[in-house]
Amino acid sequence: MKNIILPRPFRLWMTGSLAVVMAAMIPLRGASESERSHALRLLRHSRYDVSETLQRIELAARDRGLSVLARVAGAPPVLVLASSIGGTLVVMNEADSRPAMPLSLMVSAAADGGADVLVAATHEANASSDWSELPSAVVDDLRALPGVVERALG
Repeated sequence: MKNIILPRPFRLWMTGSLAVVMAAMIPLRGASESERSHALRLLRHSRYDVSETLQRIELAARDRGLSVLARVAGAPPVLVLASSIGGTLVVMNEADSRPAMPLSLMVSAAADGGADVLVAATHEANASSDWSELPSAVVDDLRALPGVVERALG
C-alpha cells in the first residue's frame, strides 16, 4: 500500500457537531456526477452490497480506534468517522470552497451488485504534508483510513 501524503488545506478544524457534518454532506448527496467527481474520489470497490460494506467498514474503523460520528442514511449513505481522539476533521481547500470531511466515506451501489467506497478528494496522495495545526493522532488516523477500508473489504 502506498504512503498517503495529505495536502495542506486553506482552513481546518475539528468538530463533533452534527450540524456541521450535515452542512458539509448534504450538498454532495444532491450534486451531479460531475460535481461529485471533483469532491470525491473512488477509494475502493467492494464485492459486498452497500449495507454489508458499511458494516464491515464500521467494524474495521472501531478496531483501529475510530468511532462512528454519524451514519447518514439515504442513497448513497455516508459514514462519518470520528478520530481516535474524538471529533472529525473539516477542511476547506480555498476560502470559498465547500467544507469537506476527510474522515467520511460515501458508499454507493455499483452495477455489479457490490458497492463503491468514495472518500473526500482532500485525501490526496500527491501534495505537501504540513498539517502542523492537527494533533499527530488525527494525521495518523487520516493516513490509516485507506488501510482500514482495505482490511474491512479485503
